[in-house]
Amino acid sequence: MTDDARSAQTRARAEAALVRLLYELRDDEAALIVLGGLVPYVLTKNTGSQIPAHLGTTDVDVLLITQVNPDVKLGSVELALERLKFEPDPRQDGWRWRGVIDDAPVLIEFLCDLDDYREGEIIRPTGCERLAAANLRGTGYVARDYERQELHGRLGDGTEVTVQARFAGLQGYLLSKCVTARSRGADKDYYDFVYVLSYNRAGGPEQAARTLRSGQFADDLASLRSTFLELRERFKALGDAGPSGYAAQASQVDLEASNAQLRADAVDVVQRFIDELDV
Repeated sequence: MTDDARSAQTRARAEAALVRLLYELRDDEAALIVLGGLVPYVLTKNTGSQIPAHLGTTDVDVLLITQVNPDVKLGSVELALERLKFEPDPRQDGWRWRGVIDDAPVLIEFLCDLDDYREGEIIRPTGCERLAAANLRGTGYVARDYERQELHGRLGDGTEVTVQARFAGLQGYLLSKCVTARSRGADKDYYDFVYVLSYNRAGGPEQAARTLRSGQFADDLASLRSTFLELRERFKALGDAGPSGYAAQASQVDLEASNAQLRADAVDVVQRFIDELDV
């Protein structure tokens, strides 16, 4: 959720932080589901075609199991962060933690989506003194749709390890990102949204829409109609916020790319997605 420059290097450090956290939790059942900037690569890899590299991320966004059960004790997560020498950001109330990976700062941010709490409210799970989660609407979709991925990395002492990570699945990610793009509207939200719509393993924007219409979230789509229509409006013309934000980020990957073409691509992809959803 930081706006610092994204790159392949910052993504690698964020993934390294995730690997080390999961390794510390290897004997624990805490369910951490990754839903931020690390996800687009997972949802678009192995498509069998040449696609542009994803810009990357600077942090790790994690959905805490508080989405499933707010009474689950998560003190083990707090202890794991402390063993990694991560500390809560003093400007936040325990939902953002700062650490150092390869001599560079990395953030791990913890989110949840609980109906009984206000949007943006900070929730401290049972068993935690410093760890908390920010309650953000829409993030909970990934608790219903995630996939396991094997990650390889190195610990601080150089030991090579393998861990199992839960990443948001395509359906959960898209619904979560739609809500976030509408409410926050950051350039990176628009960029990640268009990137995943364009290059997902299902095949593209129409295929992603059909997956949603025929999948476990079919009954949720009607309640999100205003969100989808708002996104359609933000991606209606080349100068709108959506295509402008997408082009601003995508042009950092391909310095030779036409800004006008990037904007046009973003408009096309989102309009096709919304049309196919037919909500």
